[in-house]
This record gives sequence, C-alpha cells and structure tokens, in this order.
Amino acid sequence: MVVVFGSCNKKEAIINKETILKKSIQFHDPKNEWETSHFKVHIQEPRIRNPYRYSIVELNNASDFFELQRNRNKHVSIHRINKKSSITFLDGKIITDSVLVKKYRLEPTRNKGYHRFYKTLLGLPMSLPSEIKQIDSVEETLFNSTKSYKLSIELHKELFSKHWILYVAKENFKILGLEMIFPNNPEKGERLIFEGKYMINSINIPRIRHWRELNSNYSGSDILIK
Repeated sequence: MVVVFGSCNKKEAIINKETILKKSIQFHDPKNEWETSHFKVHIQEPRIRNPYRYSIVELNNASDFFELQRNRNKHVSIHRINKKSSITFLDGKIITDSVLVKKYRLEPTRNKGYHRFYKTLLGLPMSLPSEIKQIDSVEETLFNSTKSYKLSIELHKELFSKHWILYVAKENFKILGLEMIFPNNPEKGERLIFEGKYMINSINIPRIRHWRELNSNYSGSDILIK
C-alpha cells in the first residue's frame, strides 16, 4: 500500500478545526452512543514478531469497566479494570511468580495503559475530546489520493506520542488515517491506515487498522473479527 500526501492549494477558507472534529464524531457516532456503549470485540492483531496475537476486548464506557483477554503462547492472560480494582490472571489464576509476571506482562499497573489504548483507538474519533490538549492546526491535503483535512493534535498525555496527526475525509468527515509523530525526531513514529467499517449499534468505526512506520515499513494490523 502506498500512502500519497500532497497539499491542496485552494483559495477557499478551510473549515474551523474544532468543527472538523465535531463533524467527524457526528459521522461515526450519529446518535451519540459512544460514552454509554458496552460491547465486546474479537481482534486479530498480527505483528511482525508476533503474527498470531489475538485479543478479546470488553469495554463498558458508562461504568469504566475494561477487560482484555490475550493469548500468551499457550496461555491466556486476562487484564481487568473497573472503578474499584485492577487485577490480572494467567489461565484463570492470579500469578505471584515474578518471572512469570514479567514474561507475560501480568503487572496490574499495566491495565490502565491497556484500557486507555483500546478505548482511545477503538473509539476514534469519539474518544479524542477527552484526550486532546489542543488542536494546533488544520490544512487541506491528500491522503491516498482522497481530499482530506489534516488535523495536528497535541494530547494531554502521550499515547506512543503526545503529537498526533489525524486525517479526515473532506467529503464526509470519515477518519482515514493517523500519525503518531515526534517533532524532534522526524524519522520516528507510527502511521495508521484505516479500512472498512465495523458497526457497534449505530456507531461505525474502522474495521481494520494497518500499522506502518513513517518510512512505510509494515509493522502489523488490528482486524475486528466479531
């Protein structure tokens, strides 16, 4: 896959940057259901070094409950978090062996990060308002030959990076891609390319996220199965 970027030199005024995000949220969540949604999804997550990674994620945004089940070689880990506790299991048991805890990433302190990762990325763009410190700029560009808005965003707290670039289709405000960049190191970062559609009630989110380095080298995918 080749990602093509280019500036659109037009004299027409670019729409307000906050309005672009608002319209994108309306496109993906027309009934404003995200904040109260409760769902479970199965995700194939092949990575170059872990081609068989598979996760089952349950999110209840109303109660802030989160559970991640993930295959760990021949084992299954469960990472669960709610308002009162954070707990982790391996094959249904709480593990205290420090070697196993480190090997299979069973530290309960990781659960908050897992929760934020899945809630934010699965919930794009609805999850962004609570994460954004500011939208720095907007410009018109091309993303894979699609006329798009390019929103440069700074987060309150880094998720891979504090600096994100969100690409939104100019025609209908559908999200097309995302870059996580490091301004002081232009070669470092990740590019996500969104494909397909997955429905959660009336919410529509990308079914596939392809992960690439900024030099376009493929690093993995997230594919919503059911």
